[in-house]
Amino acid sequence: MSMQQQAQLIGVIGLAIIIALLAFQRQIGKLRTAALLVTLGTVGLLEHPGFSIAYTLGAKSLPEARQLFLIPHAKIHFFMAAVYSLIALVLILFIAWEGLLRGRRTAWYAILGVLIVGGGLELMAGRFIYQHGSPIYAPFGISIMGFGWEYLYLYLIAWTGALVVSFRPIFGKSNKEPA
Repeated sequence: MSMQQQAQLIGVIGLAIIIALLAFQRQIGKLRTAALLVTLGTVGLLEHPGFSIAYTLGAKSLPEARQLFLIPHAKIHFFMAAVYSLIALVLILFIAWEGLLRGRRTAWYAILGVLIVGGGLELMAGRFIYQHGSPIYAPFGISIMGFGWEYLYLYLIAWTGALVVSFRPIFGKSNKEPA
């Protein structure tokens, strides 16, 4: 199975999990469903720091890493950007499991902000830097290259679903939880 086929399979499985979580949100609980959706999306985002760390360490299994030359000064910045990305992903999970699960509005707004800024920049980077093979750029005359959008962009769907599912429980009249 090629890497592109693996990416497609992971994307289909991820989408199926999102659909299942949304279908069973009443049984799971809306806020728990939202936290699980944020978690699923965050797992897909591990690709970003994973590639940075792999490239910094010169992973021979990645064809691009063999062609990449980083001077030591750039290498430390590349590596530390990955480390701080991992920390940020942990904080997003903390916000989901401690904030969303408790019905805190600040957590909902934090996830919305990260989705707008991060997701928006992800789509812009795809437009101007590297598309991961996503067909959404084809109507703009962009030649599509690469693969991986099938699972990488799942967080956009999962986090949007989390915000939709958790909106009423968080902003409804019955929620007495402080912001």
